[in-house]
Amino acid sequence: MPQTHWTGRILLSAGVILYVGPGASADLHAHQAVQLAWAQRGELRVTLRGRVLRRRATLIPANEPHAFDASGDLLALLLLEAHGARGGAIDAQARASLGEEQHPVLAALGFPAPDATAATAAAWCDGVLAALGATPRASPLSSVSRRAVAMIEATREGVPRLQDAASAIGISSTRLTHVFTREVGVPFRRFVLWTRIKRAVTAFQGGADLTGAAVAAGFSDAAHFSRTFRAMFGLSPSLVLPVAEVIGDLWSPPR
Repeated sequence: MPQTHWTGRILLSAGVILYVGPGASADLHAHQAVQLAWAQRGELRVTLRGRVLRRRATLIPANEPHAFDASGDLLALLLLEAHGARGGAIDAQARASLGEEQHPVLAALGFPAPDATAATAAAWCDGVLAALGATPRASPLSSVSRRAVAMIEATREGVPRLQDAASAIGISSTRLTHVFTREVGVPFRRFVLWTRIKRAVTAFQGGADLTGAAVAAGFSDAAHFSRTFRAMFGLSPSLVLPVAEVIGDLWSPPR
């Protein structure tokens, strides 16, 4: 997503990226995440399907070309993995209400504080998704999901495979897919991708350059990682990695 002067705070969880900070502009682009864009005081200027809309808050479906301008205001962007039950529900709502205002639903929650703690930010994200009608994640995770997450986390070489995880746990791939998606909220293969991105964040903030972070996360090179990242979020990893904070409790859950 071509953007100018994006500064602020970026928080990363399994299936969710939250940006809170000064608004700017973004040229026409599309990405795989469904998006909530919310201006604190004024209005967003959103371009969708050839229409220019002025909204305080709006949902933008996954893979929908759009542009917006939020210059001069504080902006919250919630990017949600569109695969899985929660993301699918929000994406369906975004398509059904394309371009409509969303702030009456969100008003009771309040705009996220830029200096919120990681736990508060995670709770705010969950509150927004619940207010928009997404089914809460099952909690706590079953032993099946916990073991699958642990295997994904422990895999440092190559990319974890669904079939291998299912075999190690002693269930069918179909059963693991069903349980994992329902409880975690993100399908197994997409969770693997999010975990690799988390690993890239950790490597980058540990001193690796973009190429080193990409390789540490299992990508062939920086270009492969950048293409994947932009396709998912419409954002450059060079923008996100230096300032991203990992929030939430899905990674490395208690065993």
